[in-house]
Amino acid sequence: MLNNPALIKITRDNGLLETVDIFPVYRKEGELYVATQAFRLYEGYPAEEVEDFEERSERYLEYVELEGEANPGFLGELHFQGTTVYEWKYTGQHLSEAEVLQVVDLLQDNQPVFLSGNDPDTALSFTYDRFHERKYVQLMADEDRFLVFINGGFSAEIERTETEWEITSGDIADNRLEREIMSRIKVIQPKRPKRE
Repeated sequence: MLNNPALIKITRDNGLLETVDIFPVYRKEGELYVATQAFRLYEGYPAEEVEDFEERSERYLEYVELEGEANPGFLGELHFQGTTVYEWKYTGQHLSEAEVLQVVDLLQDNQPVFLSGNDPDTALSFTYDRFHERKYVQLMADEDRFLVFINGGFSAEIERTETEWEITSGDIADNRLEREIMSRIKVIQPKRPKRE
């Protein structure tokens, strides 16, 4: 995770590139400041044509001195939890989930991760990254079965048997991804007797 401020570019929903400043949120532990897994997001500092580095630096410090919502360029905060499975929560109204996912992608450690967002339906729709390959997973619930779509294409059908959920058609080649899908299904549809 990022421990220092960073400047990144994301593609907004309107197709335009926009610069975003990311500032880690720190907490004080004794005499030290420790980076948390929270980040404040701001519109990128306006690129002014100022030749003098000191003047540009001074203006930038004035710009970032206003923290959080006091800053007119504040886009929201991003909070992470977990160590290998990153669950995140975005608080703010200025970025769409697709835009936030770009920020998440740049912040993560390029480990195999499952990303979940703010939407309560995120358990049915999530992003999986492994070996620098991103997969968009959509689970469609239908009575006692789920259809699994990966990157828009059908991958598998998972049905409730007498006591468990199992793949009855198709295939999910990645065992980690299969376990994650099964765990999400079990949370959504806890174990109960199959309907007759």
